[in-house]
Amino acid sequence: MSYLSADGLREKLFRPELASLYTDLKAYGERALNEPLPTLSFRLYRQFGETGERKTYEEAYFDRRGRLAAVAMLALDTARPDALQALEEMLWDVCGEYTWCLPAHLGTGEINQVDGNIDLFAAETVHMLAEIVNIHTERLDRLVIERIRSEAERRIFTPLYREQRKFHWQTADHNWSAVCGGCCGMAALLLLEDESTLQESISHTVSCMNAFLIGYGQDGGCAEGIGYWVYGFGYYTYYAEMLREYSNGELNLLTGSKIAAIAAFPLRVHLSGGTYVNYSDSAEQEEIPSGLLSLLASRFGLQVDLPLHIPLFTDDPCHRWAHLLRNVMWSDPAVYGDEGAFRQAERGFIFQNLGWMIAKGSLDTPDTKRSNGEPLQVAISVKGGHNDEPHNHNDLGQFIIHCGGENILCDPGAGLYTQAYFAPGREQLFHISSSGHNVPLIEGQEQNSGRQAQAHVLEAKLAEGGGELNTTLDLTSAYSGAASLARYTRQFHWKMVSGGSRNGAELRLIDRFQWKSRIVPSAERFSSVGDSNAGCSSVVERWMSRVQPEVVKSGNLRWQGVHGTVHMTYDANQWQVFTEAMNTVDHDNVPVTFYRTSLSWTGVINETDVRTESPNPLETVCEVRFIIEPEPKMEETEVSMRE
Repeated sequence: MSYLSADGLREKLFRPELASLYTDLKAYGERALNEPLPTLSFRLYRQFGETGERKTYEEAYFDRRGRLAAVAMLALDTARPDALQALEEMLWDVCGEYTWCLPAHLGTGEINQVDGNIDLFAAETVHMLAEIVNIHTERLDRLVIERIRSEAERRIFTPLYREQRKFHWQTADHNWSAVCGGCCGMAALLLLEDESTLQESISHTVSCMNAFLIGYGQDGGCAEGIGYWVYGFGYYTYYAEMLREYSNGELNLLTGSKIAAIAAFPLRVHLSGGTYVNYSDSAEQEEIPSGLLSLLASRFGLQVDLPLHIPLFTDDPCHRWAHLLRNVMWSDPAVYGDEGAFRQAERGFIFQNLGWMIAKGSLDTPDTKRSNGEPLQVAISVKGGHNDEPHNHNDLGQFIIHCGGENILCDPGAGLYTQAYFAPGREQLFHISSSGHNVPLIEGQEQNSGRQAQAHVLEAKLAEGGGELNTTLDLTSAYSGAASLARYTRQFHWKMVSGGSRNGAELRLIDRFQWKSRIVPSAERFSSVGDSNAGCSSVVERWMSRVQPEVVKSGNLRWQGVHGTVHMTYDANQWQVFTEAMNTVDHDNVPVTFYRTSLSWTGVINETDVRTESPNPLETVCEVRFIIEPEPKMEETEVSMRE
């Protein structure tokens, strides 16, 4: 493969735009040359099965992979025999690991679960070893190369292609099929010499890729979120490009309107400043591999509204070799724009299959210019879908308000991966539960899990240019546990506002709760937030933020962001406000605090009407307005609820 040439890789690695990457990579590699590899001890291996804790083993595992990757790059320098010798030792050591899989993917971890098992990281490991062997084939000791081939055959090729064992990921409609299938397929293209087995591997891998694509609709939306788009479609692309080159262009998996739509996904969910819509298990600030984005932008003519940023090696805690190599070989500054390119990029998009709606706009009058001279970018995103998606969160009706590179009303994204995170009862966890999202608690009930909990899109209209978005969702099925609820709909009216003294954006949100029984509002019967008193039909609206809001006055709250302000106005006669700090940890186990602001309402149920289910339900309506202003305002904002 042309991009596995040691000479070509050496030349690319020292380009000026890769200077920061190389400095970071070299520092990591030099440490690896002077320290022994961390050991994957028996005690570490057993920790997940005994306690459910997976991070300690995985930190050692990924550090080993990172050191191997860094030293493989340093060994390109022919004047560094120490790096080549260390590389051989590391390759030999990895070949001797009890398993290339993670304990979290092996059940109880018994020997019969290890033998012939292939998970994401066993697949990534064989791919990494295959490419390193190809790059350094002229200099590596032949015994090291033979052992790598032997281990690849024993652990991967024999169970997968010769014995044709069945793995759950072969038919998965999410990232596992693309990563496992693609990595094993790339290793096969590089290491297999038996032509019949090689053809079997191509057929097998293409089948995996077709299964992966089933998880996407024609809109190209990734239900797993932007982080897993990088993972799944990244490896799909890497295999597709290797297969295209291997077949001299005859086999090209990067064609067609659906593939083009998938390729455009990260740019459509990019809000501004490198901040993304982060539903499911994704982070707001996601590193899009520059090599991957460069290749896709060139292939599909994408308008990249991002400045060139080549991720550092240490930005990825898993230290993935595939991203590193292709960031070095494929990163192309010419395809990148800057924040000013936002004017030409898409101002919004409706993912018809996925049920996500996004509108973007810029506030570009002179008084909204920031210190960098660029206009302020604002955006909203709304989530439909259902509650049985890959890496699902119970978050139907969730929305994000974005201003100047910051999601002010936000999504918590991924939590720390533990055994409990993927076990029954996971919907009780903060990051997964509807309690961690901008959606209501109804009669003390959070949203249900399962495919039957679905957002029915009643309206989704995006004005040309993204200046206005109107969306209505019926979310009744998400709250089947709320006995008195007849129907719940959520309406979003978003528009850019300019002219006169006003310049900003406005979101008008209207939640309508229709009840099966007669409800008598009672100011004396307000419940505390989260209380589900018998005899009361309660609604608690919740808004999540990393910024603690402040009360401007009754009926007016303010979230002060870095570059803008969000005011929320509501009817203080009907709704009580309460803010609480939610202390948790993020996906990397770093402590983080979210602020959950709640509006609570309670009405008294007439028991007779509960039995008769009156055909004339009454409504509870919560209407709030979010005013996004481009500059911090110290004075109060007056908004009439009757406007």
